[in-house]
Parts: sequence; C-alpha cells; structure tokens
Amino acid sequence: MSAFIFTCPTTKLNVQHWPENDKDISENEYEGITCLACSRLHFINRKTGELLGKSGHGTPVPLVPIFRG
Repeated sequence: MSAFIFTCPTTKLNVQHWPENDKDISENEYEGITCLACSRLHFINRKTGELLGKSGHGTPVPLVPIFRG
C-alpha cells in the first residue's frame, strides 16, 4: 500500500503515514498510530486513511482524552 497523508487534529499539520501491506483490509478496520506531529495516538482507517471520530463537517473530534492531575 502506498503512503497517505492525514491532518493531525491537534496541530492541524499534514502527516504522512505508510501502512503495512495487507490485501484483506476491511472497510471498518482502524490502526492506532503515533502521530509524528504531536506524538499522540490517532486511529486511522487502514483502507481509506480517514481519522476515527472525524465529524461530518470536517471538524476533527479529539481522539484521546487528556487527563491532568
């Protein structure tokens, strides 16, 4: 599979990701990746490159809650 670019919801920077080659990828399968722009965990659809939790209006939803104590 070739690389795809997604927009980091935290920094709004474009990030390139190279998923592993897998021909039997489901439409509903997501991969947790560590973002190179913000070092946080984001879940990316392995087939489409879409972020999990992205709203229909193009505004990203926070994917990982931040706990501050």
